[in-house]
Amino acid sequence: MRTGKNLMKFRWSYRHSDKNTIFDQIRENRKISDSFIHSSMDDIPDISLLKDIDIAADRIINAVQQKEKIIIYGHDDVDGITATYILYDFLEKLGSQNHFYYIPNRLIDDHGIQQNFIDKVKEEKFNLVITVDGGISCKNAITKIMENGCDVIVTDHHLILESLLPPALAIINPKQKDCKFPFDMIAGVGVAYFLIKRISEITGITDDRNYLFWVAVGSISDKVPLLGVNRIFVKEVLDTWGTFDDNTLYKLSPYLEPGINYSQRMNNIHYIIKLLSNGRGKKGEHKSMKLLVTHNKEKDVIVAEMQNQQKNHEIKLDSIRRYIRTKVPQKLENSYVFRDLDHQIPFELLGYSASFITKKHKIPVVFIKNKNGIAVGEARGTDGFNLVDAFTYSREHLIQYGGHAKAAGFTIRSSEIDKFIKKFEEYINLKHSVIEENKRIDIDAVISSREMDKFNEYIQMDYNLLQPFGQGNPEPKFLLLDYLPQRDVQRMQFKKLENKIESEVSYNVVFTFRDSSFKFIDYREKIYML
Repeated sequence: MRTGKNLMKFRWSYRHSDKNTIFDQIRENRKISDSFIHSSMDDIPDISLLKDIDIAADRIINAVQQKEKIIIYGHDDVDGITATYILYDFLEKLGSQNHFYYIPNRLIDDHGIQQNFIDKVKEEKFNLVITVDGGISCKNAITKIMENGCDVIVTDHHLILESLLPPALAIINPKQKDCKFPFDMIAGVGVAYFLIKRISEITGITDDRNYLFWVAVGSISDKVPLLGVNRIFVKEVLDTWGTFDDNTLYKLSPYLEPGINYSQRMNNIHYIIKLLSNGRGKKGEHKSMKLLVTHNKEKDVIVAEMQNQQKNHEIKLDSIRRYIRTKVPQKLENSYVFRDLDHQIPFELLGYSASFITKKHKIPVVFIKNKNGIAVGEARGTDGFNLVDAFTYSREHLIQYGGHAKAAGFTIRSSEIDKFIKKFEEYINLKHSVIEENKRIDIDAVISSREMDKFNEYIQMDYNLLQPFGQGNPEPKFLLLDYLPQRDVQRMQFKKLENKIESEVSYNVVFTFRDSSFKFIDYREKIYML
């Protein structure tokens, strides 16, 4: 026999473990505690530790009591829409009859609070603006709103730039330096939910349990780590599946009965996310929020429209992926910046396009598209690389920027794009080692093809204990030693691998397991069998 060829796309990283079971190997490698496995809603920290939450709660209660005019400014993604909805609905439960919402139109509005919203607040004489899933970097806009005599409460979860911190009446963001809340990776909808819970505690007015489902939807959609508080939210929804009675949920997905398994429940949430994220009208307006607040037969019409849009959206995504493959080099090194000069990618899909390349190459990617002399950029990054820091390094060329470490955006004058790219690449070179480090696959457990009884035991006994899987808690990756297709293909079939390998050759294969199927990740030839 001979040493096989190295066919690996990425480096493999794994630690030797003396643990006998697969579950114990995973726990050791990921340092998983009992509290992680058995966490529940009882483990959520004291909400009052969130900085400014009592100031915000008292101001909202007073505004409702005084019949003041309130408007919620929400981000136009699923996290922002679900956050806007649960707060809007709860204001109604509080007794408000004078509250409204505003979701930006991405075909018209750039990143952040724009002048048209500032004018709307002034002209329509609003007394209180509450931002959800945004506003933390909108210093100038919020200053203008406050100067016009309207109070502003900011609820957000994005990274904070001290120089852009707005002078709001209250800012609820667990990422604030002096915030004592022990978990700072909550989604925007999670922050809004905590504000609702705090108002409920103060007033005694009960919130709707269905809000928790929308918190899970928004959190998963925004790809916050499914750890800590986020894991508790999502786990509670999955564990109590079938107990929610929100009519909209049943309109969006018929599979809410308790009989389906964990993975199927997560698939349903992802389906709902797809419908909500693509629910834009032809003029850019977002139908998803309208769907959530509608309580009549029009809801059926909106759902049908959104389902049809989803089918068209999938066709559009397929077209964009084909276009990207024709434009983007097959081999990329440390980063990639793409300018859509052909205007083939809609603004709302710039982030998706960047993510498509990032997932494939494990590098930071920026997609830029011009609009009337002002360009919009969306970026997606990798673990350990902070996009907001990269944009801060390049800020002299940007109009506005913000977001998360691994998902951020900006606006820029078209004349500054080349200078920005040069500065961005300069920062990339400074972080070269970090990017290279992420071009690897972390393996959680090692098994031999002759030890499949251990794997079957893991699936039957322990698999669900690690769920829900997602950002921050990915599906475990397994290294299978000595996979011989002619011997093992019947019990372990890797569909995307079979046309690349020889049946009489032994391989080492990295894979994940979901929904009773094995998903091939990477492989290398090991030896020819004699």
